[in-house]
Amino acid sequence: MLDWHLMQDCFSSKEMRRIWSEASTLSVWIKAEQALARAQCDVGLIPQEAADAIGSFSHVDLDQDQMQVDMMMVGRPIVGLVKQMRAYVGPELASHVHFRSTTQDIMDTGLSMQMNLGLQAVLASVERLIEALGEKIEAYKEVRMIGRTNGQHAVPMFLSTKLRVWQAELGRHVERLQDASRRGLLVQVGGPLGDLTCYDGDTGQRVKSKLADALDLGSVEPHWQNARDGIAEIVTGLGVLCASLTKIAHNINLLSSSDIGEIFEVHSNGKGASSSMHHKKNQRASEFAEASSRLGRQRAEHIGELGLHQHERSGGVWIAEWVVVPEVFLLTSGALEWSEKMLADMIVCEEKMAERLT
Repeated sequence: MLDWHLMQDCFSSKEMRRIWSEASTLSVWIKAEQALARAQCDVGLIPQEAADAIGSFSHVDLDQDQMQVDMMMVGRPIVGLVKQMRAYVGPELASHVHFRSTTQDIMDTGLSMQMNLGLQAVLASVERLIEALGEKIEAYKEVRMIGRTNGQHAVPMFLSTKLRVWQAELGRHVERLQDASRRGLLVQVGGPLGDLTCYDGDTGQRVKSKLADALDLGSVEPHWQNARDGIAEIVTGLGVLCASLTKIAHNINLLSSSDIGEIFEVHSNGKGASSSMHHKKNQRASEFAEASSRLGRQRAEHIGELGLHQHERSGGVWIAEWVVVPEVFLLTSGALEWSEKMLADMIVCEEKMAERLT
C-alpha cells in the first residue's frame, strides 16, 4: 500500500520516499564502498588506481536483475553488488573492492547515511510545525474556550495554552531526535566480527575515522554490529513523535465534530466529500495525520525486539530492520506532512468557543 501510486501520498512524503527508494539505497551502498576504498587508499592499504576505479562505478552500471538473482541465492544484497563492482574494475584491481570489509559494514553504514537524510527532513518538518503553532498562538492569544477533562467540560482556558503545550512538546522532540542522532548515526567498520582483527595495528581505527569524517557520521568503539541501541533510540524517538502527532490530530478532529464545531479545516470544492452524504465536509488532514502517525508509532514499537542479537550477529533480527526502519521514517513523514496541512488549513470558530463560556 505504501508503494501504490493511488495511495502513497496518503502515508509518506515524496522526499522521504526518495531517501528510502531502491535506487537511493543502492546508491548509498555504492557510496559506502567508495568511501571505504578512499579511506583505505589514504592509509596505504589499496592503490590510488583502485580507489579511482571503484569511485567511477555508479548506480547506472548495475545489472539489477542479476543482483536480484544473487540476492535470492545468497540472502544478502552486497555479495551481488561486490561481484559486479569487481567485474567493472577488472581482474587486476578486483581484490581491492570490499577490501577487509563485510556485508554488514556496508549496509549499516548506508543505513546511517539514509537515516541522517531522513532525520534532517523530519526535523525540518517539525520546526515548520512549531513555527505554524507560534503563528496560531499569536493570532488567537486572547481567545478563550472551555477546557475539557475526561471528556467533559471543565473550566475556561485560553486556546493559546492548548497550542503552547503542543508547541513545547514538539520542541522536546527536536531535542530528543538531535540527541539520538549523535548516538545512532554511525559508520560500521570492522570486518567479519566487527573487531578490526582483519587490520594490522591501528590501521583499522584510522580507516574508521577517515570514513566517519568523509560521510559526516560518528563512530563507536569497539563496534555496534550486535548493539542496536543507537538505531532503536532513533526509531523510538520517531515513534514518540508520532504519538504526539496522533494526539494533536485526534484532538483537532474532535474539536471539528458537529457536536463541538470549534475548529475546522478550510474547505474547497470536493475536499473531504462523502460519497453518500453530500452535506458532509470531512476533516481530511487531521484524519490522515492521525492514521499515519498511529501506524508510525505502532511500527516503531517493533524495534525493541530487533536488538536481541545472539552472540556477535543474528540474521533474523537484523533482516527485520530492513523493513521496519524505512517504514517508520516513511509513515512519520506522512504524519508530518498531513499535520502541516492541518495547521495551515485550520480555522478557529471563536463564536462557538464563546457560546460555551456563558
